[in-house]
Amino acid sequence: MGRKRQIKDKILKERDRVGVILDLLYACTLILGVIVMVKIAWIQLSYKVDDKVVNLFRPGETRKTDAPERGTILDQNGKILAISTPLYQLYMDCTVQRDNFRKDKEQGQAKEAQWRKDAGELAKGLSSMFGDKSAKEYEALIINSRENGRKNVKIGTTIDHETLKKARQLPLFREGQFKGGLIVRKIDTRQYPYGSLARRTIGYVKDNSQSNGNNKIGLEGKYDYELHGREGYEWLRKTEDGMRVHDFDSTSVEARDGNDVRTTLDIDYQDLADRALRNQITDDERVSGGVVILMEVKTGAIRAMVNLQRDTIPGSPLQERYNLAIGQIGEPGSVFKSVSLMSLLEDGYVKSIEETIPTNHGKVGDYNIDQHIIDYERQTGRREITVRHGLEISSNYVFTYLITKYYGDHYKDYVDKIYSYRLAEKFDFDLEGLGAPQVLPVNSPEWKRKGLGSVAYGYSIGVTPLHLITFYNAIANKGKMMKPYLVEDIEKNGKVVRKCGPGILGNVCSKATADTLTRALMGVTTQDGTASRLRKASLKVAGKTGTAQVALSPNEHPRKNDAYHDASGRKKNQGTFVGFFPAEDPVYTVLVTVYSKLSMASFYGSNYPAGTVLEIVDRLATLDPRWSASVTRSGNIPPMASPSALVEKGKVPDLSGMGLKDVIYTVESLGYKCSYEGTGHVKWQNPAAGTELKKGETIQIRLSR
Repeated sequence: MGRKRQIKDKILKERDRVGVILDLLYACTLILGVIVMVKIAWIQLSYKVDDKVVNLFRPGETRKTDAPERGTILDQNGKILAISTPLYQLYMDCTVQRDNFRKDKEQGQAKEAQWRKDAGELAKGLSSMFGDKSAKEYEALIINSRENGRKNVKIGTTIDHETLKKARQLPLFREGQFKGGLIVRKIDTRQYPYGSLARRTIGYVKDNSQSNGNNKIGLEGKYDYELHGREGYEWLRKTEDGMRVHDFDSTSVEARDGNDVRTTLDIDYQDLADRALRNQITDDERVSGGVVILMEVKTGAIRAMVNLQRDTIPGSPLQERYNLAIGQIGEPGSVFKSVSLMSLLEDGYVKSIEETIPTNHGKVGDYNIDQHIIDYERQTGRREITVRHGLEISSNYVFTYLITKYYGDHYKDYVDKIYSYRLAEKFDFDLEGLGAPQVLPVNSPEWKRKGLGSVAYGYSIGVTPLHLITFYNAIANKGKMMKPYLVEDIEKNGKVVRKCGPGILGNVCSKATADTLTRALMGVTTQDGTASRLRKASLKVAGKTGTAQVALSPNEHPRKNDAYHDASGRKKNQGTFVGFFPAEDPVYTVLVTVYSKLSMASFYGSNYPAGTVLEIVDRLATLDPRWSASVTRSGNIPPMASPSALVEKGKVPDLSGMGLKDVIYTVESLGYKCSYEGTGHVKWQNPAAGTELKKGETIQIRLSR
């Protein structure tokens, strides 16, 4: 019994010892588990994995940018002036399938021979397509590149989509990139279908990346934010076989193409104006360049803007190099006399353009003697001249006399007028680079010495051609000054997104003043004025010529007191004509300015500028349906009847516009007598047409040119 009990106690003690050990193991396991759980919780809450370590286990990502398609620039009729067109450059992986052929011991050589045979046929197709290399040269290029392991061989030049489709049908290339080796890279290019027409106005950008700097010109630059669109992007990840596919775990943005810009330009009118100016100045090497602006009277829309300029190299052609129309600031010359006359009329100092002033042998104060007045006195024997005739012959004396007489003691009023006509400020425009006019400050000592009188006839002040045409357009528009503009609207897929359209800068004069100025300007072109060559224009034109010497740069003139001549006495001129037509109901305002190189010759507004306007008016009269109906190439000439047969017996005929010989024949054939004065055509008669008159009585007429 004792033995059994001892064994039993021993077993119990062993069990207790095992139990204690198990309890200890359990406790340790429990504690270890708690520690692990705490550690896991701590890692989850606070631990950050090193990005460098993560990148070792994560497939690489790259950001691919999707460029938008740049918007189109259109003329007012929807004709394309600028458009983005994709072109394609071909490359060839000449090593394609080469290694596979080498591994194929049974048919590898045969396959390689067939590949080279196909390469020969491909070479013939490439030679025919591009014409830059012979078939043998192309074949040698491909085979040599294959042997040398070249995978990116450039083929030919850029091609369009139609040519690309033909290229894809050539031997080898029709098998695609991985079997035939064809690699195609798309290149977005900007195309200008009308070449150099309005090139400086349309402008350019260096690329479509919305970069800043001086590489944005014209409408392309000013409206780049509309044309560019919005770039898109997507993230690509690398697969195990090295391919890159879209990463759906990352964000992506779709590209948004740019908007279209519809301009006010009419490319047909642009071509017309460009040709007219070239016809006048191309053959005269002394001319450095010229400007034409054609503006719609009622709206201020610019239908044509021509900027032609030569390089300094002799014999260089006329090109659109710089926007002279908005950037060239110069003394306007006699075209500024209309500004002076408007001020005198508006302030009541001149109540009628038929008022006369003394001629004084063309001398006012310290100003130069006006030779026009000397000639006028000699030819007419008169010592008075009307304001109207002073404008017609472009007399500096007449306007110096009037402006100094009425504004001499308060010249600030005259300067205020210039500001009110927007001729002294840089207003907002659809192109960058509009020049700021240069006007002497009213407190400047220059005003007391020469400012007032010289500004009266267009010196001591600087304006751009755009400022000038805007002022004259206000006269044509009965005093309402329209803001010149080039952009009609912004469009998206043919739908108008934002309307731009006309804007008003203000009213610069009364309708009565505008009508009086129009009559005065008609005298410049229809009487013995400086633009009398426009009398034969298809439509009646009202306007003014102006000639001014151009101030030279400091390194061009040696004498400080003479900024207009170089050491040899040479000078630069600018001649201008600006006016509107048809004068009775104006539709368009036109400005032409021609600039000369250093020369001993003078270039007048009545010469090349007026000649350019004459051609523009005549050609527009045949193009515009409002007038073309009255201009025909041929027709039946009705039988001519004597003037006397067109009036009733016993009544005075209408003699207006007739020459003296026709007048005498008509009057005497009806049994009347005729007394007349002047030369030219009938402008006045007494009694009036239709008046009953007995035979033998006298009809008085007055003729003028």
